[in-house]
Amino acid sequence: MIPLINIVFLLLIFFMVAGQIKAQPDQAITLPSTAQLESAQAQTLRLELFADGQLMLNGELIEVASLKSKIDLESAGSIALFADARVTAKQLDELLSEFANTPQWSIELYTLEK
Repeated sequence: MIPLINIVFLLLIFFMVAGQIKAQPDQAITLPSTAQLESAQAQTLRLELFADGQLMLNGELIEVASLKSKIDLESAGSIALFADARVTAKQLDELLSEFANTPQWSIELYTLEK
């Protein structure tokens, strides 16, 4: 028969190795409230670039030249960019150059994972 102390030590070693200690954030960091997160998510725009050069912003067909007037570039937010696989690098570069001087906007280019 195995002594009980051996079982206790084996369980202790198991939980020390298998368990994770979650790192706590620095107490000096003030985390945003849920309302702030929801307002930030409201600033996410969906931008779709088609192979023929058409551009849609949140389901509305627009021109690249009028993109700045449709988006308040002075505010901050994120843009989810969905580009067709047949879009050329030149078309994509023309679109992204509209955001060259707006570091407060983050652009996420979505692709399919193979």
